[in-house]
Amino acid sequence: MASISILGCSNQRSLFRSECTEFSAIPDFRIFDSVMKRSLILLLLTSCTFAFGQNYNRPIPAETFPYEFQTAGNSAPGYFITTQFKVNLLPSDPNYFPPYPVIYDENGYIAWYSKPDVRNATDFKYFTEVDMFSYSTVEQGLIKKFVILDGNLNRIDTLNVFNHTEDIHDFQRAANGNWLLSTRFADTMDLSAYTFDGTQGSTQTIVRGYGVQEIDPNGNLVFEWNSSDHMHPTETYDFYGYNVNDFDYCHGNAIEEDDDGHLLFSMRHTNSIIKVHRTTGDIIWRLGGQLSDFSFINNETFSGQHDIRRLPNGRYSLFNNDNMGVAPLHSKGEEYILDTVNWTAEKVYEFHTMDNHYHGSRGSYRHLSNDYKMLGWGKSNRPAPTATLVDAQDNILSEFYFEDSVMVYRMLFDLDLALPRPEITCVNTGNGYELTVNSATSYQWSTGETTQSIPVTTAGTYQVWVPYGEGFIGSLPFTVVDPNMPCTASISELQLDSEKFRLFNLIGQEVEHLENGHLYLKIYDSGTIEKVIFQE
Repeated sequence: MASISILGCSNQRSLFRSECTEFSAIPDFRIFDSVMKRSLILLLLTSCTFAFGQNYNRPIPAETFPYEFQTAGNSAPGYFITTQFKVNLLPSDPNYFPPYPVIYDENGYIAWYSKPDVRNATDFKYFTEVDMFSYSTVEQGLIKKFVILDGNLNRIDTLNVFNHTEDIHDFQRAANGNWLLSTRFADTMDLSAYTFDGTQGSTQTIVRGYGVQEIDPNGNLVFEWNSSDHMHPTETYDFYGYNVNDFDYCHGNAIEEDDDGHLLFSMRHTNSIIKVHRTTGDIIWRLGGQLSDFSFINNETFSGQHDIRRLPNGRYSLFNNDNMGVAPLHSKGEEYILDTVNWTAEKVYEFHTMDNHYHGSRGSYRHLSNDYKMLGWGKSNRPAPTATLVDAQDNILSEFYFEDSVMVYRMLFDLDLALPRPEITCVNTGNGYELTVNSATSYQWSTGETTQSIPVTTAGTYQVWVPYGEGFIGSLPFTVVDPNMPCTASISELQLDSEKFRLFNLIGQEVEHLENGHLYLKIYDSGTIEKVIFQE
C-alpha cells in the first residue's frame, strides 16, 4: 500500500488544523474503505498536539476564551449558542473571565459575544418563534435577573420573581406567551425523624425548595409552584449530601412545557423528572428516582440529569450525567418513550463519546428539527470535548475543545437564527494590502488592532468584531494564504485539473460539498497531495 506524508502542526491560531507532526506510512486515500478512513481520523486526532496540549485554531478577541474547533466540513447552516465560564477562578485572579454569552457560526467562528459589563451570565438561549434571546445573570455579585433581548441582541426587559429568590438554572417562554422563571424557596422543616448519609436531621433544617413562577406579559404572577409543598426531602439521595443550613434536596435545573400544557421539571438530587399540573400544582407523575411511577424496561435509568425536553415525536429527552450509575460511569444524551397506560419507560436512543467520558455536572442534550443532535458536555476535561454536534446517522460533524476548567452550562444549536455579519474586504492601496470593514463606532481585530483597516503582513484567518446589541458582532472570516497576494484566491478552478483527484478535510474525511475559504487536502490518483483553499 502506498504511503503519503502530511506536514505538521502549527501553534498559530489559524484555519490550518491539519498541520500535524509528520506522518509516514499513512495508507493511500484512493483505496480507503470506511474502516480505514475511520482509522486515519483516529490517528490524526490522537497524534495532533491537542491530545497533549491544545492547538487553538480560531481567531478570537482578547475578551474571550481560546478554543479548538474540529469540523467534518458538512454541518448545516446555523449557530451555536452558549454561555461559558472558568471554574475555580476568583474575580481577583488576572486570568479571570466573567461568564459570558457567545454565539459561534457552524464553522466555529465567534459570530457575537457580550460586552464585559453585561456578563456573569448563564443559560443563554434563542426563542425562534418570537425572535428573542434571553439569559440569566448575577449582577453586583448578588442580584439575580432574567434578561430578555430582541432579535438584534438589545435588552428589552428584565424579570424578577416575586417575594423569593431567582434560581438561574433555567428560564423559559411558555406557548401562551408567559414567562416561566426558576425560583428558589427557603423553608424551615423538622427533619429530626430522618437520617441523611448517616447524619441525623435537625429540627430546624433550612430546606431549599425549587419551583417556578409564571409571569404574564403584563408582569402579573399567574402561577407559583414550590417543591416543598409536594415533595418530601427524603426523596433525595445521600450521594448529594445534607446541609442543615441549606438542604438542597431536589436541585431543580430545567423547566419544560409538555405538549398538554403541564410542566416538566428536572430534579437532579432526586434523580427524577416530575410532571406538574399547571393549575393545581399536583405531581402528575415521576420518572426515575425512589418514587418513580414508571418501570424502566431493561433497567435503563438515569441520575444527576439535566435538560429535560419534550420532543415533537412524542419522546422525552435529557442529558444523563450518570452520577450514580454503574461503573464505569459515562454521560450521554438520551431519549425515552413513556407508556402511561402500562407505566413503562423505554430508552430508545442514546449518544455518548467514543471513549465514554464522564461529566459529573452541568450539560445539555437537544434533538434538532433536522435530526441533528447537539450535546454540551458540561464539566469537561481533556481529552473529552466541550460540545459535540452529530448528524442523523450519529456521525460527528463538529466539536469544541476548550481548555480544562472552561465549561459550558448548555450548548445549543439553532438552525433558523440569522445575523447581519459584516464582511472583510481586501484592498490594494498601491503601497501594500489592507483588510477593511464598513464603518462602525469601534473595531476589535483578531490581531489586536482597533482601526477600521489593518495592513496584511502574515498568512492566517482574520476576523473583526464591531458593536452590535449588548455586545460585538463578528465578521465572516477572511483567510490569507499568501500575504504577498492576499486579495487573490489561491485555488479558484479546482475542477480544471486534467488529473483525477479526491478532496478530504483535515481530519481525513472525504468531502463532496466544499465550503468557501476552507482548507482541504487534494489527493491525486498519482498519490500527489496538495493543500488547497477553496474559493467560489
